[in-house]
Amino acid sequence: AVVSTQSTGGEAEVLAELQISFLVFLLGHVYSAFDQWKQMVDTLCRARAALKTRPEFYKSFIRILHFHLKETPSDFFVDIVSRDNFLVSCLGEFFRTLCDEGEGLEESLVSRGTKFKGHLEKHFDWEFIDSEEDLPVVVELPA
Repeated sequence: AVVSTQSTGGEAEVLAELQISFLVFLLGHVYSAFDQWKQMVDTLCRARAALKTRPEFYKSFIRILHFHLKETPSDFFVDIVSRDNFLVSCLGEFFRTLCDEGEGLEESLVSRGTKFKGHLEKHFDWEFIDSEEDLPVVVELPA
């Protein structure tokens, strides 16, 4: 598992790996480090069950991600070909989980996540879908 169930040392190591991969990319311009960072962010954002059992880890994750994003321009994460922003996608999933599971999660985690979401929407002009109900509906018309 990405987040160890044995000890908090595993959690610290995961966060350290996240930070190292970002720094190696940012300072050393090593693209494979960026790929590692993206995969880690995506995995951590989609680990729904871990949000309930590891609130301190996720509060640290939000803090680290906040500082990573402060170091990058707003259009940096947009794929030139598809015009898709991977962070909006994986963070959208993360924020939907916080919203959907809110009552079962630590209040300070939900609060920090909500503030982080608001900051991203304001600073980067990103739009996150809050629930599955807000997703577009595909309607098939008869031929």
